[in-house]
This record gives sequence, structure tokens and C-alpha cells, in this order.
Amino acid sequence: MGEAGKPTDWITMKIDPEIFEELGVRDPEETKLEMAITKKTRQVTKELKTDPDNIDLQLEMATLMIDGANYEEAIKQLRAIRNKAPKNARVYKLLGTAYVLFNHEEEALIELNRACELDPTDVENHFNLGGLYLLRDMFSNAADAFEKVIEMDPTDTTAYANVAAAYDMLKLYDKEIVALRKVLMFDPENKELRAALSNAYFHAGRHEEAIDAALCVVDIDEKDPQAYCNLGSCYSVCNMIDDAIAAFKKASELAPDYSLPHTNLGTLYANMGRSETAIKSFKTAVSLNAADIGAWMNLYIYYKEVGLAEESQAAYQKYEALMNEAPPSATTEGANPSNIPGGVSQTSKYSGGGDMEGNAPGMESLADTDDEGESR
Repeated sequence: MGEAGKPTDWITMKIDPEIFEELGVRDPEETKLEMAITKKTRQVTKELKTDPDNIDLQLEMATLMIDGANYEEAIKQLRAIRNKAPKNARVYKLLGTAYVLFNHEEEALIELNRACELDPTDVENHFNLGGLYLLRDMFSNAADAFEKVIEMDPTDTTAYANVAAAYDMLKLYDKEIVALRKVLMFDPENKELRAALSNAYFHAGRHEEAIDAALCVVDIDEKDPQAYCNLGSCYSVCNMIDDAIAAFKKASELAPDYSLPHTNLGTLYANMGRSETAIKSFKTAVSLNAADIGAWMNLYIYYKEVGLAEESQAAYQKYEALMNEAPPSATTEGANPSNIPGGVSQTSKYSGGGDMEGNAPGMESLADTDDEGESR
């Protein structure tokens, strides 16, 4: 109980919006925002009646439409304004934004590029364009756009994170490391960016630094199973077998239903020549996640190695079926298995991602296996 005259904790506590969704009621913050948009719209509408040709008021009305998710009407209004004011950079910025939110990305590219041409000093124009390029998997263009943002505003931490993501997709790992280290100066406790830095070091062949960065992630959140999987992969490539096994087992303890630690352990055991132990780990992985393509492929390989032809064929059929179900990748300039900067794995893929050096213990993945199922 709170003291008399003082608010109690539950009165001042901020409630997660998802709770309202679960309860089937509207988030008061969302209702408040809608009311603010409605009030402002009435005000701007009244002003436009007395000054209908005011471009700034027309743009403000279009902005309110975007804020209210009325994208189609906003686009219609902005195209009309564009015809009246073809040199107004803000028109193109808002139109590009509306197109993005309305899932018309090609049209958005045209408008946002035009906005950058008309006002190359507007940081937001380049930032929005960079974000759109990332959405379109145009990573070279995205990197260029975010580099311009950083040039104009060296303190924009989000731009550093985004340019690092673009560098990762382009496999420019040294550049990615520089960008991530800069952004971490502003946000040293950012777990995702620390993990991305470890991943970048790993790909750059700087494995000891990868371990140090992975240990930082564990220090930040000792309950994160993915952090231990990343750490285990770093230990594996450095041939620190006991440490790798301990890290993967810790990840499994923290998340018993998580398949990735078992997939990684299986590959680690397989590379140590312990095929039967590896099979047990892979079987556990697919029991937890029937869609773990890497585990099925490894089961195919190692069942065959121990002479279990029937089981091997069944595992390959499962792998093949999953591959046929998987949507084709739209990526043309890189392969990022996740949605966070640096490409840290969030699925049942190897925490390092991409190609691993040689056949270091625990470092094989489906990406390192050719069509005949033989490891590279």
C-alpha cells in the first residue's frame, strides 16, 4: 500500500499495449492519439476554408491523413499538391512516406529520390530513402544513403546501426565493425548490437574479438539462450571444444524447447567424430522444431555415415520437402538470416551465419553443404 497522499505504483505504472489487445479493449494511448489527430484535422480544415491555396496547410492535412493511416486519400491529396508545387521537396518526402506505408515501394523510391534531389540537406530524406532501400534489399544504395545521413549528423545512432546492417549484407565486415563500434559508444548496453558486433568479428576472421563481444552479450543478459549459442559458435571455431559444449548446453537449459543449441551441438559432435552422439542431438532438434532444415540435412548425412540407409533417406525426404516449402529469397546482395543489424541468427541457423572457415568443430551449417550432401 502507498502512503497517504502519495500515488501507488499501479496507478503510475505504464501498461504494455499488448495487454489491452489480449483483454479485447483499446489502448487509451491509441485512443488519445486518434482524438488528437481528429482535433487537429478539424482545426486545419477550418483554416483551409479561409485559405484554400495554402500549400503548407494542405501538406499538414496530408500529414494528418498519414498519421491516421488514411494512406490512399493522403496519396491522392499529395499528388494534387505535387502538380501545384513540383519543386517542393516536402511534398515528395510525404508522398514517398505514404507510398511506403501503403506498400507501393517502387513509387516510393521515385518520390524519395526526388525529395533528396530537391533538398539534399534534409537528413530525413536520406534516412527514409535508406530505410526503403533496406526494405528492397538494395544494400549498396542503402549504405550510400545512411553514409550521407552520418556525414550530416554524426550522432545519429540509428543510421549507424542501419548502415552496419547494409554492410553486413554486402559482407563488408570491417566497415560493419567500425560502424557498430561507433554506435555502441552511444549505446554500450545494446544487446542486439553487441551480438551483431560479435557476428561481424566472426565473419572477418577476428575470432578472439568475436568471443569478447559475445561474452559482453552474455554479461548484459545472462538469460538469453541465443547469446550462449553465439558464444558457443565462437568457441567452436577457436577449437575451444569444452567451452563450446558448455555454452550450447547452457542455452538449452535456459530454453529447453529451443532447437538451435541441439543442432549446433550435433554438428560439434559430428566434427569430433562422435556421429552417434551427433545423431541424438539432431533428433532432439527436429523433435523440438520439425522445420529445422539444417538438422534434417545433418541427420541425412550422419545416418548414412553410420549405415542407417532407411533413416537417412527418410531424413533427406523431410529436408527436401521443407526446402520446397521455403519461399525463394529476394536477396541479391547478401544473405541475412535475421531482422536485426549484423545478421545475428534468430532461427535454427548457426549463430555465426554464412560460410564458416574450414571444418572447425561446430561450424558446419546447411549453407556449407552442397547438393549432394557433402560438406565443403
